[in-house]
Amino acid sequence: MSGKQEITFEEGIGKLEQIVRELEQKEVSLEDALNLFREGIEMVQHCNGLLDHAEKQMEILLEGPGGELEVRPADFAVEG
Repeated sequence: MSGKQEITFEEGIGKLEQIVRELEQKEVSLEDALNLFREGIEMVQHCNGLLDHAEKQMEILLEGPGGELEVRPADFAVEG
């Protein structure tokens, strides 16, 4: 799917909901169902990538050595 980088998380979730609705229709051909499934998997991967990126950008408020609060970039391990 071209242009995935421009799709927001919310748009991706909306697209996934649309794909699920289409797959639930009984008159979908096997070929169309496979294409929809493939597109859905790609969209899930895209949305996961957006979540990973957002997680890395989060900042956490931590207590420093002197008891003061300091803001530092989050350093989460990314699986996958």
